[in-house]
Amino acid sequence: MKKRKEQYVSYDYEAAFNKSIEDLGEYFIEQMAKNRKSLVYALKEIRAGEQLEVEIYPQFKSMDEVPEEGRTAKKDNSQAQRNLNDKNARKYVERLINENFTDRDLWITLTYDDDHLPADGDVDAAIKNVQKYIRRVNYQRKKRGLDNARYVIVNAYNPEQEIRWHHHIVMDGDMDMDTVEACWGQSSRNEVRRLETDENGLSGMANYIVEEKNRIKSEKRWMSSKGLKMPEVRVVHSKQPEKGKGNYKKIKKYVDEMLKDRDTIEVQMKKWFPEYDFTDSGVYYNDFNGMFYIRARMRKRRKR
Repeated sequence: MKKRKEQYVSYDYEAAFNKSIEDLGEYFIEQMAKNRKSLVYALKEIRAGEQLEVEIYPQFKSMDEVPEEGRTAKKDNSQAQRNLNDKNARKYVERLINENFTDRDLWITLTYDDDHLPADGDVDAAIKNVQKYIRRVNYQRKKRGLDNARYVIVNAYNPEQEIRWHHHIVMDGDMDMDTVEACWGQSSRNEVRRLETDENGLSGMANYIVEEKNRIKSEKRWMSSKGLKMPEVRVVHSKQPEKGKGNYKKIKKYVDEMLKDRDTIEVQMKKWFPEYDFTDSGVYYNDFNGMFYIRARMRKRRKR
């Protein structure tokens, strides 16, 4: 008889565990680890291009067991959340960019002169302008025998921060930059440059274009072309101590070791994912139940 799969509630573990363990003394960490009840930990792997994110978090069968801050469903596919006011939507955009674009592609910033500037708060007019721009880009691409552009667009505007309407676009680099810019025609003060990856891939750029100060609440903030690849997401409850070696252990066992010595987070990540270089990690907790959330970031090692 097939074993019935356990059912756990979906919740926002980043919001639920929002205090850094660095603010706690070692004694309190030990006491929290001893006193918390037995539970299941899950490990989520999110691969987006050369970036790997690892998230380790407790799972619960009832929302009543979840810290109050996290009692909203966490959505990995936040494409419908177009206003980017939700941090999960912002993270989704970051991962989408990392998955689909590289150094050969473009970061475009399109601005307006006074004669073409949309009215304050006129989101629909701004979106229509950038949609017309994409149609002109695709027309020029078709003339050159190219497929339609692949892109992610973030629309930026905030009168309180004196930020005028502008559009950030990450686009594939198949067409020359001069033609890409010439298709706009709303201003002569635009910027088109090649993307540059760093130890965090394109996350720095992605975070910049979706940052809080650039938007007004409830604004339709972003859009993307069809056919972009989705980041790969995998959730497990046990892992071998090293990739391809040893017996499987429950994730909770690793959590206990990581809490005793945070240096083991980097050591363990390198054992699990030897093809990646470790970037950084963090451990977070909540007073509600004395449980922990661990995250780590890694970048695929490039061949020399």
